[in-house]
Amino acid sequence: MNIETIKKAISNPVLAKDYLLGEIIATFAPKRYCTVAGNRSGSEHRMYIHFVERANRNYKVFSRFKSHPHYREILEHVSREHGAEYLKLILEVSPDLIQKIEQFKINDIVGKPMTFSYSKIGNISPTTLRYLKVTSDLRNLFGDLNGKKVAEIGVGYGGQLLVLDRIYSFYQYHLFDLQPVLALTSRYLEHHTLNSSYKLCTLNQCDGCYSYDLAISNYGFSELPIHIQVQYIKKVLSKSKCGYLTMNSGKGPPERTINQLTLVQLHKLLPPFQILEERPLTRPENYILVWGQS
Repeated sequence: MNIETIKKAISNPVLAKDYLLGEIIATFAPKRYCTVAGNRSGSEHRMYIHFVERANRNYKVFSRFKSHPHYREILEHVSREHGAEYLKLILEVSPDLIQKIEQFKINDIVGKPMTFSYSKIGNISPTTLRYLKVTSDLRNLFGDLNGKKVAEIGVGYGGQLLVLDRIYSFYQYHLFDLQPVLALTSRYLEHHTLNSSYKLCTLNQCDGCYSYDLAISNYGFSELPIHIQVQYIKKVLSKSKCGYLTMNSGKGPPERTINQLTLVQLHKLLPPFQILEERPLTRPENYILVWGQS
């Protein structure tokens, strides 16, 4: 539990209760997984899947899922400080997006995320600012995405699609993840009205026959075990004209590339790509893989 969560819990009895109940469940309840041991990603540990299933079953849990510590271990943990850095980058590169900031705050309506006050834009969750920074990157790298077919690997609750959908109308947007996560994503997105259409898909449900204009992943691909990464490359990434993958594995010390593809291997398997700096740099070994840019 990070310091921001602790501060919020002190002033928020509901959050404190959620945390304590979650720790009791974590201590005594059996862990739940969607896959056998060799297929589990970095996010499938502790109580993440157990909590996602609770949110799918219980509306009260769903109504505040973004602020729950068991969810914030995996998602919604962007710090206030990183949020400020994302805001600064967007202002530098895409100030017009900040002029439309109220449109993007739609991502904070459902799930009660932790929000903070930022100069000139008011209260917003730093996670939404991160999604907006990725939106800025995609627009500047790949141009107009209207009418395009997009695949996203590792989708959280669909927040990246929701933010992108404020300025684009995609032909179709394919969301790849584990079944309980996709169920949460559908529940979340159906609280909103989209310009685009989306399709939920697990890796096994993908026949590899689709081609995409763009494939994106915010850390999700990089946390998968190597043989699952290879299958995603075979079925999705190799069939995408453009790609934007934020990575937290593949380079750096050996412990950052345990059972994940190395950069050397990625160069052999993916379309020819460039390596961009992650800004802000959230970990020393992080980077962004990009191909097909304008």
